[in-house]
Amino acid sequence: MLNKGTRERLLKICESGASRVIFDEPLCEHSTIAIGGKVLAWVRVSSPEDLVGVNRALKSVGARSIVVGNCSNMLFPDSVLDAAILELTGEAFRKLDFDGGTACVGAGVMLADLISYCCDRGLSGMEGLVGIPATVGGALANNASYLSSVSDRLVSVRVLDRGLNAEWIEKEDIEFGYRYSSLKSEGTILEAVFKLEEGDPAGLKQRLKKLFLDKKEKQPLGKKTLGCVFKNPDEGDITSGEIIDKAGMKGSRVGGAIVSVKHANFIENAGGASAADVCSLITKVKSTVKEKFEVELEPEIEIIK
Repeated sequence: MLNKGTRERLLKICESGASRVIFDEPLCEHSTIAIGGKVLAWVRVSSPEDLVGVNRALKSVGARSIVVGNCSNMLFPDSVLDAAILELTGEAFRKLDFDGGTACVGAGVMLADLISYCCDRGLSGMEGLVGIPATVGGALANNASYLSSVSDRLVSVRVLDRGLNAEWIEKEDIEFGYRYSSLKSEGTILEAVFKLEEGDPAGLKQRLKKLFLDKKEKQPLGKKTLGCVFKNPDEGDITSGEIIDKAGMKGSRVGGAIVSVKHANFIENAGGASAADVCSLITKVKSTVKEKFEVELEPEIEIIK
């Protein structure tokens, strides 16, 4: 729990800079699926210096901290979350600097903004990530992908390590896999450098629009979801969405949570859904697929407890 002294210390750190702390913040207001109880503290961190100070304050009392991006793949609990959530919101985390075909990008920049800026400048290589509602930091932590992976164009990443020291890590020293990155164990991502290719701005914008419309046709992008719920199976060419569909689970419902009829690997909040509803539906889908096809589905979303 965050005691009175720790709360006062967090307030002092934030007041000395441009950061801000909100106590007992409703999580549903930050979740893309609009689910969650309250968190003891939500800290909007404005600088790496404040990030160090906040982490030190929390570590001194053994308080748990969770760094978030857009919260687009996190299922928050219905109960009070005994932790401090850190959101990187300051200018230091929102920078977008270009030098020729190289982009230095803050961890708090939305992936969609990075893609748009690249296309405006005639820089190709990121448009295959269209429609992923993540920050650059969140995308790198999970190696987000659609038609390409965010790590494909990566050069290096700057992180605040577990000892609260900032350091650059080269791509070759990072392990990337399907929906996996070793960066999660390195610390907090601060910024990243990407190498892009020259292209025609008009052509890139046209391609980007087509890719987005194709994705919108296949996925429930306008609904309250957490994106794809399950990773694709390791074996075979079938996707999780296809196997869930074959199992007859489209439209299955628990409380306010429903398996999307548009894409079976999405769970929508159809109204009043709780985290418990979503978890029960996940269990139902997993057990049905296991029973019918002997396939063990692995969740892709992060279930926060």
